[in-house]
Order: sequence, then C-alpha cells, then structure tokens
Amino acid sequence: MDISKQFDQGVDDLNQQVEKALEDLATNPSDPKFLAEYQSALAEYTLYRNAQSNVVKAYKDLDSAIIQNFR
Repeated sequence: MDISKQFDQGVDDLNQQVEKALEDLATNPSDPKFLAEYQSALAEYTLYRNAQSNVVKAYKDLDSAIIQNFR
C-alpha cells in the first residue's frame, strides 16, 4: 500500500477544486455563493494537508521509536 500516492492523488483532486473555486470567485467576487465555495474548498484542502502531515509525523515517530529500541 503506497500511502504517498494516495495522498498525492487526493491533493491533486482538492487542488483542482480550489483552483476552480478561485476562478469562479474571480469572475464575480461579490457573489457570496462563490466565496462560500472557495472557502469550503480551501478548508477541505487544508484539512487534507494536515492529515497528510500527521501521518508523516506518526511514521517518523514510529521509526524513531524502533531505532531507539535498537540502542
């Protein structure tokens, strides 16, 4: 199971959603619907990146603990 590729695919999908929402917002910045869609897409992207970061940290901590046990 390649977790990195799964995260990369998710990031690409969410990034496309953020870019589309930003393009829509740029066409009509005073439309609250577009602003809400952009904020929602950006929040989802940020949440996903935080999850990715937490997984990397968990693996780092696990690897560090394994190495520490060998000492």
